Amino acid sequence: MALSALVTPFTVLLELVIGVLGIYAGYAKKKMYGYLFAVTFLLFALFDYLGQIGMDDDTLAIVNIIAVLAALIGIYMVIQEK
Repeated sequence: MALSALVTPFTVLLELVIGVLGIYAGYAKKKMYGYLFAVTFLLFALFDYLGQIGMDDDTLAIVNIIAVLAALIGIYMVIQEK
């Protein structure tokens, strides 16, 4: 439990950084999958935050599945890119 209290804020910060980099990739590089990865990691940050404040499991499950679907679509787009 003590490790989680130390690591989670750090991972949320990293997820936010990745989200910003995804927005950059989407906007500056004109890559749609950049936006999808931004959504994924911003939702993961939200998931971690909501878990820390005690949000119910159903809400966390919805946030998680949306994040995973965004990542799945994004990685599919990366694979399809020529």
